[in-house]
Amino acid sequence: MIIEEIKLLLDLFEAKTPDKDSNRLVWKFCNEKHRWIKAHGLHSTLRDRNMKAIKQGDKVKEAQYCFEEVVAKTLFNLTRSSAPFDPDSPYWVIKNALSLANALEIPSEKVVEIIT
Repeated sequence: MIIEEIKLLLDLFEAKTPDKDSNRLVWKFCNEKHRWIKAHGLHSTLRDRNMKAIKQGDKVKEAQYCFEEVVAKTLFNLTRSSAPFDPDSPYWVIKNALSLANALEIPSEKVVEIIT
């Protein structure tokens, strides 16, 4: 299931992410299915952080939050809500994971190993 791979990606990134609290928060959401319905609010929080990072020109934080945002969207959509995010959200997880790996100087092969 995609959630296990996402948690492994979050584990991979944790040591190098600039916002470790955010990384851990998203990991915790992934691990607690009963909270997925609240992932819409998590996305809003992450989006606010991302907008701040963009304004500050912090490309690494921007990459981190972009990845975490699509994870939050994916979690929320898995609840089968009547008002889901765009259905292509899960497809952005891999692209954004590769972008974050690049920003953190983690070889892309490590991401590929997790997702294959």
